[in-house]
Amino acid sequence: MSSIEADLLIHGNLVNVYSGSISESYVAVKDGTITYIGGRRFKAREELDVGSKFILPAYIDGHVHIESSLVTPSQFAAAVIPHGTCCVVADPHEIANVCGVDGIRFMMKDASRTPLKVYFMIPSCVPSTSLETSGAKIGLEEIEELKKDERILGLGEVMNFPGVIEGDEEVIAKIKACEGMIIDGHAPGLRGEDLCKYVAAGVMSDHESVTAEEAIEKLSLGMWIMIREGSSAKNLADLAGIVSKNCPERVMFVTDDRHADDLLAEGHMDHVLRRAVEEGIDPIDAVRMATVKPAEYFGLRRLGAVAPGKSADIVVAEDLKDFQADIVLINGEVAARKGEYLSRVESPLADRAVKETVHVSELSPEDFRLSYTGMEESVKVPVIKVLPDQIVTEKTLCELPVKDGEVLPSLERDILKICVIERHHGTGRIGKGFIHGFGLRRGALASTVAHDSHNIVTVGVSDYEICRAANRIREINGGLVAVDGGEVKCELPLPIGGLMSDKGVKFVAERMEALNRSAAEMGCRLRSPFMTLSFMALPVIPKLKITDMGLVDVEKMKIIDLFIK
Repeated sequence: MSSIEADLLIHGNLVNVYSGSISESYVAVKDGTITYIGGRRFKAREELDVGSKFILPAYIDGHVHIESSLVTPSQFAAAVIPHGTCCVVADPHEIANVCGVDGIRFMMKDASRTPLKVYFMIPSCVPSTSLETSGAKIGLEEIEELKKDERILGLGEVMNFPGVIEGDEEVIAKIKACEGMIIDGHAPGLRGEDLCKYVAAGVMSDHESVTAEEAIEKLSLGMWIMIREGSSAKNLADLAGIVSKNCPERVMFVTDDRHADDLLAEGHMDHVLRRAVEEGIDPIDAVRMATVKPAEYFGLRRLGAVAPGKSADIVVAEDLKDFQADIVLINGEVAARKGEYLSRVESPLADRAVKETVHVSELSPEDFRLSYTGMEESVKVPVIKVLPDQIVTEKTLCELPVKDGEVLPSLERDILKICVIERHHGTGRIGKGFIHGFGLRRGALASTVAHDSHNIVTVGVSDYEICRAANRIREINGGLVAVDGGEVKCELPLPIGGLMSDKGVKFVAERMEALNRSAAEMGCRLRSPFMTLSFMALPVIPKLKITDMGLVDVEKMKIIDLFIK
């Protein structure tokens, strides 16, 4: 062995994700590939002795919507690589819902300018349902076109699980078009016979389980479980027990949605690993679920382990508790050191296909009035109930006052008005309803980040403030806005599809912090109010949501009446 010459020889404590062992070892790298691991030292052009630090495979996020970080892929790479991430599998259904195939091509082109290995899933539900208005559609023709790219691994989360269960021809055709590829799932609360039908159709994974019992049932049917720990949805605490009871053979970690401020403050997959250890998961099992397990699921044979023949994507970590990355190598080259990204951050691509995507006429407070023609002094209405740190909601019924033919919110009971304004085709359509749990005492919040069709969603204490926030969104061509009275307190323009900034991740994180602070000053009790708001318009996550077409009972998959008589 001593006659072998390497480009790089690393010495330290190697974490072997195959054997589960830790041993003092040498790791040889030649032309970006690991050629040797073991106890013998031999010649190399460069040596890196990390002492007692740990040599780990670089991390893989198996399911993420990059757009939800509010930055472009090139800026996302600059944020996550210093935290040890070398690869992500992205589902670009956010930008696809706004700009279609052009949006996906933008993401692929921008991602290719970074060391980060970004693979893509084809969005399966654009739009997610017929109960909302999207800016584009991804059908069989688009799927066949996108499949030709080697970076495409399969079909993204099949959110229309009722369509799968009922044998909807369009949904089933999309799954069959990707036969032999990866088929990601999305099945919140699905159990029993319906779950069997879903799995039998070809769906392979799920990241929506919120209880251990649900996850174990899905594992028992052969599904892979993605334990999600993101910015708004956090399921690790509830699902950690499935690892010790069922071993991590078909379990991996994902983030799903991660905001820029959380990326900078807490990290990326390293944060998930820290949380896993805090919840009692064995550190090596945790590492497996962030490396070799996603690599096996997606068929990324050269990734996920420090072993001969694998790409030299390596993290040198101080310990197996905090997982702080001291050095990050991608293809054997140092990509980050001590938290500093060493590659050049490219300037934003000038792509007209993803710009100027807000098509809304100027709005007036009257547009948000909720009229009632009955003679009663109050009326019973369905109300969306927000659950902290969850993207699922509950449905409650509340009696609200009627004055001068208008149904009014109830500030003392924390029942506010929520509206969704169609912004892709200039239809002028506005869905109106009520929501409990935001805690605003004054002002309004508005956003063009509104999963999945990304119309304008706004919540506030008065029609005037809701209108002011929505009009400001129109003026800046997409973004996030906090309004107090007639004054814009804080805003973050998102000119790329109304979803991503053309600025750096630090700028976005600082603005997000300021926006959250503004919301808190107006009474909001949620940790990530804009992230939570963004999911209130997603009609495939139970139980009650709102779109530009009105209130949606997700379990029945239909628009429901606002007034209950």
